[in-house]
Amino acid sequence: MKTGRNDPCPCGSGKKYKACCLGHKQASDTFGQKLLMWVVLGILGIGLVVGISRFLHYDDSYIQEPPKEEGKVWSEEHQHWH
Repeated sequence: MKTGRNDPCPCGSGKKYKACCLGHKQASDTFGQKLLMWVVLGILGIGLVVGISRFLHYDDSYIQEPPKEEGKVWSEEHQHWH
């Protein structure tokens, strides 16, 4: 059963739960939430750095130009020989 705010604290101090351990529980929840936030932000930051790095170091050397045909010129605009 859940302890109510005005119930005696389960730690045995004799104080009400809201004046004793309720604040400690909320503080630990806040710590866990902050930790989760920092982990998520760290993962997003690493992903952003990797993405920018790949973008800046893009290598298109694997793209091959078509073989030249005698007497014709390759049109970049139309992507065929004229």
